[in-house]
Amino acid sequence: MSAVRAFRQSPLSADNRYKLLLSRSESAGLQLREIHCPYCGFLVERVFSDVTGHKMVYCKKCKEEYPVNLGYFRTVKRWRPYKGFHYKRQQR
Repeated sequence: MSAVRAFRQSPLSADNRYKLLLSRSESAGLQLREIHCPYCGFLVERVFSDVTGHKMVYCKKCKEEYPVNLGYFRTVKRWRPYKGFHYKRQQR
């Protein structure tokens, strides 16, 4: 049983091919963010930065299925000055 398994795929229609290319070009400027399981920390899903709303996710590690509000699992990068930067007070 060392043969490579071949999967059958139906040919892609021109309309679906166009939709896939359009989707790829629309998502080119977006960033991916990762959604981790709140129970075990396992990577559950990757979503683009413009995704909002609720989604049912299933964790393959702890076998839990639960709704997730994607807005709560968004990370915001905070502005921090670099280490050598010091604020100077204005002289009055």
